[in-house]
Amino acid sequence: MLPNLTAIETSAGRIIIGATVRSTRYANVQGLVTSIFWNGHEFSLEVDKRHRDDAGKFELLSVPTWPGFTFVNPHTQQVLSGNFEVLLPGEGDRIYFADTAEQAIALVAAAVGLADQVREVEYLKQRAEAGPLDEVRFRGSAGIVGQLAYVSHRQERPAPKFLVGHQVHFFSPHTTHTVSGLALYKDRLNYGKTAWYYFYGGARGTRHPMSEANTTAAQVQAAA
Repeated sequence: MLPNLTAIETSAGRIIIGATVRSTRYANVQGLVTSIFWNGHEFSLEVDKRHRDDAGKFELLSVPTWPGFTFVNPHTQQVLSGNFEVLLPGEGDRIYFADTAEQAIALVAAAVGLADQVREVEYLKQRAEAGPLDEVRFRGSAGIVGQLAYVSHRQERPAPKFLVGHQVHFFSPHTTHTVSGLALYKDRLNYGKTAWYYFYGGARGTRHPMSEANTTAAQVQAAA
């Protein structure tokens, strides 16, 4: 089983724990997201600790009141690097990218909450000026108090083999998918090495992306 998430991107936007959502399948289901979990086939939402359904079957009504940030939707755009790399809790060691200290701290604040974003931005800038950053720790103040997020300086990494719009195979050469987004993950069980993963068309943004290790280019059919 994949670990629970604190946030998930869907066609409705970024849904996080504590957000208010409404089912597009059942008219009487509306409430707060209390869990984002893997059901064995795709990620699902638990609403008010009672109702469970595929995360792609909800519309987002509102987000929690602590400071937020407009994330790049990984299913429609691609961001492959940034001056800062951010690790957020509950996202399976996925690396997000930010160009400025302000953006990096906004990412952290949106995920875990920060009592004083301005102060944390200044702290990050001071640390960055002093030398390379390697997983500088920030402790959250919202939701599950004490959750940790980490910010590092940009590292040189191999570019992904495929980009949004590319035709690929996962495992089977008989089924073709279209890459709709990319994500970089750190594997702490493999000495912290990173690997690219691919979101794909038809997955509705709620299934776990596929590893590059299991991805090959689809053969382009020649015109008759």
